[in-house]
Amino acid sequence: MRIRIPARLAAAAVTLGLMTGAVMAQDKWPARPVTIIVPFAAGGNTDVMARIFSEHLSKRLGQQFVVENRVGAGGVTGLLAATKAAPDGYTIAVGTSGGIAINPVLSKDKTPYNVEKDFTYLYGMAAQPNIWVVHPSVPVQTMPELIAWLKTNPGTPYATSGIGTTQHLCGEMLADAAGVKITPVAYRASNQSIQDLIGGQIKLACDNFAVAYEQVKAGKLRAVSITSPGRYPLAQEITPTAETLPGFEQMPAFGWVGPANMPAAIVKKLTDELVAVGKIPEVRTAMEKFGVLQTELPGPAYAEALRKERDAYARVIEKAGIKLP
Repeated sequence: MRIRIPARLAAAAVTLGLMTGAVMAQDKWPARPVTIIVPFAAGGNTDVMARIFSEHLSKRLGQQFVVENRVGAGGVTGLLAATKAAPDGYTIAVGTSGGIAINPVLSKDKTPYNVEKDFTYLYGMAAQPNIWVVHPSVPVQTMPELIAWLKTNPGTPYATSGIGTTQHLCGEMLADAAGVKITPVAYRASNQSIQDLIGGQIKLACDNFAVAYEQVKAGKLRAVSITSPGRYPLAQEITPTAETLPGFEQMPAFGWVGPANMPAAIVKKLTDELVAVGKIPEVRTAMEKFGVLQTELPGPAYAEALRKERDAYARVIEKAGIKLP
């Protein structure tokens, strides 16, 4: 005799089965390799940090965490790909301040994702300040001396890596806070601007710590101040800009994100593993070699830090009237 099962009970059974399968899949995560999207080219700081973490994640979780470089639009291309991935924990990305805190403000409606809705924020990995550096021929040692020199030399050019980069915005922040006039000069990359700084073709920059500090230690450039809120542990001899201009802070961040709506169990497991990897002594040593300071922020704190950074840049960009060509 065939037993008829009411349609609503059959549907409930199917739903329960799907839910049970989903829970089991979450419990077994990762059951296959995980893709890590790095929105910049291989060899840069973001890529190297991702590979340091991916190696240890692979060892700890028994599946390969494979770095995939997706370059373009200042990091936007790779981050967009991450938002479009299935929210199952098998595609995550390394985000930066450029893609999450600057481009969404600078490009406004042109940014193809919503930073409030389209990401799951997993872990704030690290941050790094910029340094105000000058060619040795510039007769200044401190930020007050630099401000005084700029006021007697209005329009002084300073090197940047393009419109809306942290180097450019650092200069606009100084112009606003100190009441000076300086002129941004865009280079294709920091290594090109650093070479011109060393050669004296341009005399001033607010450049990435990892790039500029090596030249400072080599005696080829002079550090005037650093944009960390207090003394930076990796260069405590450099005076923070905030000691002259209270509130002046610029600490571009690096962290881990995934698409929106990732299962809570996978988010917790992944975040716990990222935190654990960050505490491994050899990882800390490797990160310090790149001049970055580990921040170890859980997802919500990382999202909040990026929101504050975004708001700060928004004020600078609006006041300076910065627009992309």
